Amino acid sequence: MCFSPRLTAFVLTCILLAPAPGRGDEIDASMKAGTELLAEGDRLADEGKPGEAVIRYKSAFEQLLPRLRKIPFKHEVKRDVTRREQLKAMLLKELAEDQTPEEFRANEMAMKAFGLVPRSLDLKSLLVQVYSEEIAAFYDPKTKTMHLIEEPEAKAKAKPTLLERLFGKTSGFDKDENKTVIAHELTHALADQHYDLDKLQKGAKHDDDRALALSALIEGEATLAMMGAEMDDWDGSKIVKMPAGDLDRGLSLISPFISMLGGGKTLRSAPPIISESMIFPYFRGMVFCAALVNDGGWKSVDEAYLNPPVSTEQIIHPEKYRSKLDLPMCIDLGALKPGVPWKELGRNVLGELQTSIMLGRAGPKAAAGWDGDRYAVFEGPAEKLGLVWLSTWDGEDDAREFAQAYTRYQTRRMGKDAYQPERIPDSLWRCSDNVCQVVERRGRDVAVIEGFAPAVTESLLESAFKASKVEFRPTPRKEPEVKTTPRKEPEVKTTGK
Repeated sequence: MCFSPRLTAFVLTCILLAPAPGRGDEIDASMKAGTELLAEGDRLADEGKPGEAVIRYKSAFEQLLPRLRKIPFKHEVKRDVTRREQLKAMLLKELAEDQTPEEFRANEMAMKAFGLVPRSLDLKSLLVQVYSEEIAAFYDPKTKTMHLIEEPEAKAKAKPTLLERLFGKTSGFDKDENKTVIAHELTHALADQHYDLDKLQKGAKHDDDRALALSALIEGEATLAMMGAEMDDWDGSKIVKMPAGDLDRGLSLISPFISMLGGGKTLRSAPPIISESMIFPYFRGMVFCAALVNDGGWKSVDEAYLNPPVSTEQIIHPEKYRSKLDLPMCIDLGALKPGVPWKELGRNVLGELQTSIMLGRAGPKAAAGWDGDRYAVFEGPAEKLGLVWLSTWDGEDDAREFAQAYTRYQTRRMGKDAYQPERIPDSLWRCSDNVCQVVERRGRDVAVIEGFAPAVTESLLESAFKASKVEFRPTPRKEPEVKTTPRKEPEVKTTGK
């Protein structure tokens, strides 16, 4: 279940970034204009002119980021200033543009069929509330515009909480926070001018796992560049030497607390599939990009945009993207015929990340051998949901471990009266009131059929195991020519005033 990539734009910077260290060697003369603009922005902020400060920060990073990231801006980045109170209406519009109502409903019903969110949850309302709380700024590759968020006056003047003070936040306009957010979003703009992010995202639209992997590349690059900016690493030479392994270990220590520390009230209380899937592109994507630049500098990130990762498996295990390439199997479930009154709502891919989140504590280990999957979700009488899911694994032991972990997960969902044998067999049928829950392993493949009558379940099970499988073969993109136009400072457009 992938969320709109254009909306997943919140940045939990306080968790990753301590105050920037003092400057070391003298900055190259070519960086002078950018650093002077940063200083001017700080001065304006101190004078109580946050709007003007933000404009200076944007101009500064348009000077500085190309040297850090090793690619130039081709043209000026448009900007828009939007009141936070106007965000909900904007987000609803964005959701409507990214997905048809039918596509969104299929996504929502799939999450409910898997037990990832409660049946009573209004997913759209939850997502809009989370985004409207979390977004500090976002770059929209569809309109080529960076949106800066203007806080309500009361919030801007509010005193920080104890936790926020511990991480260095002060009351009023936070200069460091704003610079960090602008550096992050302008990195997206820089990548978009070279690699057309909207086109990339559209290419992954019908494979949620692939879309999450692409989002991890995009957000991971921006988070890494943002950290470089925090370090005053204007030639991009320090951040590429930061060991990915150290970042990975650091994230492992704080991962249980990320949602609690960085998110707003709604994100903290959201189901794990929401909070963890939203956070994943930033933190795991950062580690993935760090592994790339450790090997080959920023050029490796450019190469990744031309040949993007195609699964969250490759993000979680970066070696499966480069040194030990592991491409997923594409599964075609073919025709599935549960009969009237069942109606198919949609098909998609769950992937290693979301499978891991679903299985809870057992997830990281049980999902680690993932090699591909495809599910179809159905709606039947009285709003009943049906699920047909086939996954394939690296080996039979991996398939067995997953099947057993999923069976235990299924047992928890069925309630206290669910029967589960002490030793879980390769084929387990559990039927009650003419509705079956089945998990069956055959070799490296595991089929899950849920919600149907016994005879229909048997037919769907056989159909699932007849699914065709072929290794995914991405088509590399050609590197675009670099053409630049003179920079011209655009006028500030303010929405909602």
